[in-house]
Amino acid sequence: MSESVFQLASVGLAAAVVLGLWRLVRGPSVLNRIVAFDVVTISVVGWMALLSLHWKTTEYLELILVFTLLGFVGTVAFTQYLRRTLEGQGETAERDGSEKRL
Repeated sequence: MSESVFQLASVGLAAAVVLGLWRLVRGPSVLNRIVAFDVVTISVVGWMALLSLHWKTTEYLELILVFTLLGFVGTVAFTQYLRRTLEGQGETAERDGSEKRL
C-alpha cells in the first residue's frame, strides 16, 4: 500500500471519528447519538483494518471482530432500552421524538 494512500485514508477516518464524536456530544436527539456511535465504531474498525493492511499483519483481525460485535450489540441494546423506556412512559416515537400520547 502506498504511503500517501495510507495517510489520506487515515486522515479521512480520523475526520469521520471527530465528526461522529461531535454529533455524539451535540445531539440534538437520542437517535442522532445512536447513529453517531455507529459512525465512530465503523470508523475505528476501518482504521484498525487499514493499520492491519499497512503493517501486513493479521494479528488485529480478532480485535476487529470483537470491536464490531461490541458496537453492534451496544447499539441494539441501547435501542431496546430506549424503546422500552418510551413505551413505559406512554410516549410515541414520532419523527422529532417530542410528541406524547394522551
